Amino acid sequence: MALSPESKPNSYCCLTYLLEHGAEPNVSTDEGLTPLHMAAAEGLRECVETLVRVGADTHARDSRGHTPLELACLWGHRVVARILKNAMWHRDKKRDMQKRQELQNLKQNMIRMHRKAEGMQKLAREAINKQKVSEWAESKGLPCLRSPTTGLWTLKHHCCHSAKPVTKHHAAESREMWNISPNPSRPPPANISRSSTVRIGVHPEEAVDEPDLHQSVTLHSSGNGHVHCTASWDDIPQPMPDLPLDVIQKGLFPSEFPSRISGPLQLQCSSVLDLPHRGGIHGTEASPWTEVAMHLAEELQPGRY
Repeated sequence: MALSPESKPNSYCCLTYLLEHGAEPNVSTDEGLTPLHMAAAEGLRECVETLVRVGADTHARDSRGHTPLELACLWGHRVVARILKNAMWHRDKKRDMQKRQELQNLKQNMIRMHRKAEGMQKLAREAINKQKVSEWAESKGLPCLRSPTTGLWTLKHHCCHSAKPVTKHHAAESREMWNISPNPSRPPPANISRSSTVRIGVHPEEAVDEPDLHQSVTLHSSGNGHVHCTASWDDIPQPMPDLPLDVIQKGLFPSEFPSRISGPLQLQCSSVLDLPHRGGIHGTEASPWTEVAMHLAEELQPGRY
């Protein structure tokens, strides 16, 4: 009754009073019409904004399959339609971000299970190898063989000689690697002698150490559009978040969808001053005002200047 055409002058006040006293914003009639449907059909902008703010379902459909946005468009309420379109966009983006976060959490769980399964397989292989070596030594009448350990001298030698001293020649070579300029005759405008921690955006980012799940996780798409997966360590099908199949594949198997740009080293900045410029119409000695006058004569209509 508050959103009927007869109560239009007082619709906003009545709706606000009802909501403040606990009215449910998502109730519906026998035809599936919610308060947001009625407010959108009547073009009540303030009522639509209030219902959206209190959590009314912008994606609700009536018995004919119409959303509040479609009713606003059918009755020609453009301002209300923009409000509903914006609210639906924000809700869709929020839902998409939540689903993507669920996919990332599921991926992290899969990575932990994958590493755990790899560790168990490694221990099983080591136990089998140890048993085979023991059986071979026993058949040959040899004492039990032990795996060699790294001696103190080897560890000390590795620690002392693992880091190579940085000479002046190596520093110059590393500095020249970043001297990328489209014009070799001119030095780059950036200061490359600063520390690498300051120039974070120039150096390529380190690759994330993640295992390849493509060999151990299999995706299955059902006829109704739902996606589930099975893993090598668990054959029980597990439902995936309600996302498109290509989004799930790119999220779980990023190595199968490499980027067109592998790293920032392929992006070489160029300055406008380094690019070749076209000379003037009368050579380099002509005044720039001469070129301006020629352009005016070509662009403006005769007799108008």
